[in-house]
Amino acid sequence: MILIRGKEGLLHRTGKEIQNVFQNLFKQRGKWRRKAAELDHYYSTDAPRAKNERKQVICLFDGRTDHYGMTDRLRGMVSAYYVAKEMGYDFRIWFVNPFRLEEYLEPNIVDWRIDGDDISYNPQDSRIMYCGSNGTKVEPFFQKLWFKKCFREAPRQSHVYTNAHLLPRGKKFGELFNELFKPTEKVERAIRQYTEPLGGPYYTVSLRFQRLLGDFHERDGVDISFEEQQQLMERCLAKMQELHHRWGNGRKCMLMSDSVRFLEYAASKLDYVSYVPGKVQHIDFYDSTGDDVNIKLFADILIISRAERAFLLQTGRMYNSGFPRRAAQVGNVPFKHIRF
Repeated sequence: MILIRGKEGLLHRTGKEIQNVFQNLFKQRGKWRRKAAELDHYYSTDAPRAKNERKQVICLFDGRTDHYGMTDRLRGMVSAYYVAKEMGYDFRIWFVNPFRLEEYLEPNIVDWRIDGDDISYNPQDSRIMYCGSNGTKVEPFFQKLWFKKCFREAPRQSHVYTNAHLLPRGKKFGELFNELFKPTEKVERAIRQYTEPLGGPYYTVSLRFQRLLGDFHERDGVDISFEEQQQLMERCLAKMQELHHRWGNGRKCMLMSDSVRFLEYAASKLDYVSYVPGKVQHIDFYDSTGDDVNIKLFADILIISRAERAFLLQTGRMYNSGFPRRAAQVGNVPFKHIRF
């Protein structure tokens, strides 16, 4: 049955889509310029000059602005690399907030690392570029034009702050991701630790509760009563059982969620469910995160990327998360979003 009214209804979603298209056409570039201008005070003509001869595109995740969640950051990096590669520019990543990226993902084919001393904050050599997202189908077209314009205009270094997603469909996202990244040994070790006991192929189920279950710090979302929380968990558990009976066929399920409470609850009730233990934190809210948090984050992403199939379950006020979508794209894994 197609839902017509309400926030998840067809009329509301169509109206939001039209509204967001007009934002792209008339407002987005002004907003992106203003966001970039907010970072101008970090730059000075007294700062050291750039050393690079070949023009560079540098993705920065330095805590100077909002960078959003990990898969938002990954899609931004892949998008910037996609355009930089097409234009023949050198591509680098400076990811130091809330951890150093190379401790968990290291260069694969392309060496994207850069020393902090090689980043010039002198406006004679560098330009700040900001490019955000609002999720419309036409947006990648406008984003790519903006990337190319800004990259061409930068003298020697383009300093990119973005969560753009220029490759929402197809295999290209996964291909470019795997040119850039491979897991470090400690992440690979965690993946093996939690997938080898499954004894063969597995599928993944992801659920994003935000604040609904009371154990995840998030600026968005709502709080509900304990009784409503219990009802929600039971409803999600029933859907997981239905999904397993329909598709499991002897396969184990790896569960991903922003609620440790739900992870523990589901695993205690369903003997075919496993998960990577550890804290779950939204990395944009912290200046630093622990090794256990970060290893779980990347292990979850790559476990999804190696699954036979990936599912996102969503009901009521749960969040329509991009996390499992992007992770599935990394390995070209079939993905299904199930609203119930």
